[in-house]
Amino acid sequence: MKILRLIKAAIIPLWGLIFLLTTGCCKPKQMNYEPVRNTGINVGVLLSLTGSGSSSGESSQAALQLARTDIQNWFSTLHIPLGLTLFVEDTRTDTAMALQKLKTLYSQGIRWVIGPYSSAELAHIKPFADQHGILVISPSSVAVSLAIPGDNVFRFVTSDRIQGEAMTALLTNDTIRQLIPMVRDDVWGNDLLQATASDFTAQGGSVSDPVKFNVTGNDLAEAVTRLDNAVGEALEGYAPSEVGVYMLSFSEGTQILKAAQGKENLKKVRWYGGSAFAQNSTVLTDTAASGFASSHGLPCPVYGLDESARYIWEPLRARITGMIGHPPDVYALTAYDALWVVVRTALALGPDIKIERMKQFFIDEADHYYGASGNTRLDVAGDRAEGNYDFWALNPFPGGVEWKRIAWYNSATGTLVRLPQVLK
Repeated sequence: MKILRLIKAAIIPLWGLIFLLTTGCCKPKQMNYEPVRNTGINVGVLLSLTGSGSSSGESSQAALQLARTDIQNWFSTLHIPLGLTLFVEDTRTDTAMALQKLKTLYSQGIRWVIGPYSSAELAHIKPFADQHGILVISPSSVAVSLAIPGDNVFRFVTSDRIQGEAMTALLTNDTIRQLIPMVRDDVWGNDLLQATASDFTAQGGSVSDPVKFNVTGNDLAEAVTRLDNAVGEALEGYAPSEVGVYMLSFSEGTQILKAAQGKENLKKVRWYGGSAFAQNSTVLTDTAASGFASSHGLPCPVYGLDESARYIWEPLRARITGMIGHPPDVYALTAYDALWVVVRTALALGPDIKIERMKQFFIDEADHYYGASGNTRLDVAGDRAEGNYDFWALNPFPGGVEWKRIAWYNSATGTLVRLPQVLK
């Protein structure tokens, strides 16, 4: 059955292939745009190549380049006379820019879009995508409030509901009783804080009023001072070992960590992070920030790799590492799988760009695809249906520092497993 499905997905229906190869540059009368190219599959990509999400953008761009190469080789092997063109746009991790870039892709006739990186960007472009028949697949957005059945948005990771459970399991295991959040004030940060706070308080923990910051301003230093004061107040009622800072940030977390080393109260307690900072590359090159993080814990949960898919993701991670000089985050692998599912869907669908059929075919392909990130089956909201969380922390070694997996959380059983650490 699996072989039959592969054959079916690999060979585009004859009528569709004839359509693609014969329309050339002519504008179909029934369509309201000028197609960019009619001799292949065109996919738009919204990446944070600059801005606070650039670390992930770099990894995802490399993964998509490799996916395109692998898919083109697959086409050649199966004698499929089609090309695959990626139209990559930099959103700068900015909501307004993300919408502007999506409109640019739409004007070019693009109806398949992979990205954007952040939930804030995704929330901003969602109305336009829903109104204009664009199918959007984010490899990294996790905000709980965006888990909406029936829309045009699909996400190749689970929502932050499970991340909140995973963090609570770790905090409880660490005997943390008072949590002091420092939160990026956007849909991702606020949704994740709510998910974690709900679980943590249900387990008997207490959560202070969050210290929120806006990355569009210059208030990080002032926010770190407020955080130091909040921790000082918590230490009046709890032992340092019972208090934890919960930092929900993108790359600006490096600046926060660097500033924290000069604050007396912040140096007394353990720190924890969120998925958007896990495996971030900017902190690796900042000695002050990485030194503070490695000495204060900062375990960051992120959607975990499927061990049964190691034979796929391990060589792929090595290829990406060879391109960018450091291991990629998990979102590079979900982006890689997203492009494969888009292409398989486009092959099965032919020239039909009716959004309901696009969604129907996409869901079917995702439900049966198994790639670098494992089984891509989706839930009723169009999000990844299942998955565990890995915890990553900064590990110093002679000559540098690296991200290392220290624990993992099984969402099916609700268990946390600490991994043995081997010193270099």
